[in-house]
Amino acid sequence: MVEHAVRLERMLKDDEKRKKQMLIPLIGVMLLFFIYFWKTNILLLLPMVVVGQVPIIYHAWHRMKLLLSFNEDAQYQQLVRYEFGLKFAQPALLFLLILSVELGWITLLTFIVAAFAGIISLLLLSVRFDRKLKRIDPLHVTGVELNHVQLQRKKRKGEA
Repeated sequence: MVEHAVRLERMLKDDEKRKKQMLIPLIGVMLLFFIYFWKTNILLLLPMVVVGQVPIIYHAWHRMKLLLSFNEDAQYQQLVRYEFGLKFAQPALLFLLILSVELGWITLLTFIVAAFAGIISLLLLSVRFDRKLKRIDPLHVTGVELNHVQLQRKKRKGEA
């Protein structure tokens, strides 16, 4: 097993690297949003979902690979893979919701409610997975810890 401080540093470096790599897809999503509001056709939401979710899946994949390298425990590795599966399912569910609106199966209000409920559920499940991973491996770096350290470092850079 890898020590907590080493894990934290490796995850911070990985997060910083992935954020830089997500810049181009983010610009692509912004351009698609511009085109969407210019044309106002809901079918353009489909490519936005694909383009917008690719960086999230890419980041989740690298996070999974990194977490798998920290602990050899089968239960820990299974939970890490489940967490990735959850992040991978997110764009598929969003795609199905948008397609349902386009085909007229659900209304736009139903879409908004379902998307909001889905986002909240996925966030809560992510926190739950982090807690379970922390219970299995006390050295596990949770998302809250990672964000806290990133915030502290940003503040230190701002003061310097």
